[in-house]
Amino acid sequence: MKPDLPPVSPIAFHPMNTETPLQSRLKLPDGTMVGQVCPDPAKLDDYCQSKFGRSWRSIEWFCLRSLATRIEALRGRLSPLEALIKQGQSAESIDAVTDDIWEALGAAYSDGSTAALILISKFSLAKGTGSMEGAIMAADLGNVAAYCFLGDHYLSKEQVEQAAAAYQQGMAKGCSACEYQLGQFAERGVGGQLKSVRAAFDHYAEATMGNYPPAWVAIARLWLSDPGELPRPERLVEKLKECIEMRCEGAATALAEIYLAHDQSSDTKRMVMSLYRGAAVGGDIETQLKLASLLEGEGASEMEIEPDPEEALRWYERVYSSENASPAQAILAHLKLGHLFMGKNQYDPAAHHFSFVSKTYPEAVELRKICKEKGENLRRWRQHNTGGECL
Repeated sequence: MKPDLPPVSPIAFHPMNTETPLQSRLKLPDGTMVGQVCPDPAKLDDYCQSKFGRSWRSIEWFCLRSLATRIEALRGRLSPLEALIKQGQSAESIDAVTDDIWEALGAAYSDGSTAALILISKFSLAKGTGSMEGAIMAADLGNVAAYCFLGDHYLSKEQVEQAAAAYQQGMAKGCSACEYQLGQFAERGVGGQLKSVRAAFDHYAEATMGNYPPAWVAIARLWLSDPGELPRPERLVEKLKECIEMRCEGAATALAEIYLAHDQSSDTKRMVMSLYRGAAVGGDIETQLKLASLLEGEGASEMEIEPDPEEALRWYERVYSSENASPAQAILAHLKLGHLFMGKNQYDPAAHHFSFVSKTYPEAVELRKICKEKGENLRRWRQHNTGGECL
């Protein structure tokens, strides 16, 4: 049986979003590199005061801000190009557009950014060259985020042992995202780890020490699954509220479960529904699925709401069309839409959605066949009743 592998680390909270550049490569106001003119960090402030009349801290702050702005701009330029390649555009056809980007990434690395090396590997993979040299070099130079990038790459290729090794290296260097991923592995018993809820809980607890939002969601879920055996994390409700503000997926549903576990009053249920709607509008895919399920009728009476299949349909459509939905979430949305359209006697769209999920849900094969037959019968009936004109 194929192992139940976790997804890669949440992109919104990837440690690559922050970095500590190579100090020796930072440029001073006269264009010289720090390491060339003042290799002793203890003497940097005196050198900057005498040479430029400014403290090293103020110069460093300017350098870091400038690098961060450049890297963010390069990410923004690379994202649409990666999307084009995923949609079938040949990598060669955009070479002319990317030449200056490669040059800009090289310049950013020359000025101290190791994140530029990770971006070089990231785009190389998107183009199909498969080069990981940049990310490996970034890791060797002390960029902790590189271990998470490497682990995510191996995991996406289902090279689980290599992924675990990369995450473990990152964890040893203080990477909260790597710690979180190892918690995911422990929950599932993959990557050389025994399946252990307690081990997963401990990984997530350590990741929360680095204020990693997805870890707060994961540890809340584990605690809710067995509050008698697992200790309740301190300030859990407060932290989940912060996660919601940061648009961390799943935070709203976890907080809602905590509220409902302690109070089943009508006021609490109304507050929970408001929480679901707010997070769903904000783009939380998991909450969109939860809200759609309730509106479809699953648990509607318990939450004291009226089912609304039409609104449920719109939320499911929003999920499968979102670029942020995982493959599993998109497939579930297609399955739900298939059933909703089938219930409305709209057999053609139902068959269309069932066709997307037949490999994951074998029953969808038969359902698609039924819908195609009923759709054809319905067309014949309409043709017969309109005097030969097919509507």
